Amino acid sequence: MKQNYSTFAKRLKYIIGDDSLLSFSKKCGLSESAIRKYIREESEPTLQNLLMMADVGNVSVAWLATGNDPFLSNTNLLPKDTKNIVVTIPEVHFDSLVDVYKQEIDHLAKKENILTEWVFSRDWLSRSGLIDSELAIVQIPYNNMANTIKTGDMAIISLAENDLNRIFSGIYIILLNDKLLIKRVQYDPVENGYHLINDNPIYKNHLIKQDGAVPFNIIAKIEHILTNVAD
Repeated sequence: MKQNYSTFAKRLKYIIGDDSLLSFSKKCGLSESAIRKYIREESEPTLQNLLMMADVGNVSVAWLATGNDPFLSNTNLLPKDTKNIVVTIPEVHFDSLVDVYKQEIDHLAKKENILTEWVFSRDWLSRSGLIDSELAIVQIPYNNMANTIKTGDMAIISLAENDLNRIFSGIYIILLNDKLLIKRVQYDPVENGYHLINDNPIYKNHLIKQDGAVPFNIIAKIEHILTNVAD
């Protein structure tokens, strides 16, 4: 017999399954009373609560919210092994990026190094060309990039292979003389080197030639800046 998941309450009951309301609510980081209100249709979840319940229930946010999922061919069935259409990205301390390079391990996979996790649309990441990248989020600790990047901004970064031959232009986190720096890196074919540019004019720019004595390493590329619009 075809299952009826026509209401949010019914879909929520499905993902709870044989679990107790108390156990499910704890896994979601919500109160048991909040879950009861959703089931009784006395209130509706916020987007953040919806994301957490979908993650615990191992279903897509689209299906849990609406009963439909554009990624599923048969919306009458709920495959519980379907991946969510959201992606979590770990936030790590800026200084921990040194360990990623020096230790050459998947430092971000260690839970003790993750400050928190951010949730993003898989579709947005795909359209931004980031879906297959190893991503992290860091808070910018200082300002050498003027209005481009401000102290306290949150940056989505992609961990980069240290291959300078693939670097032509962009904003990168680099390791120079054992210090993590944020620079706009631009390749100069005439000088056969790389301009390390600060958007903030009070800082000096530098040219480092490929055959020079001052090497630098690419740690990550800054892909997007999440700025506080209230600033």
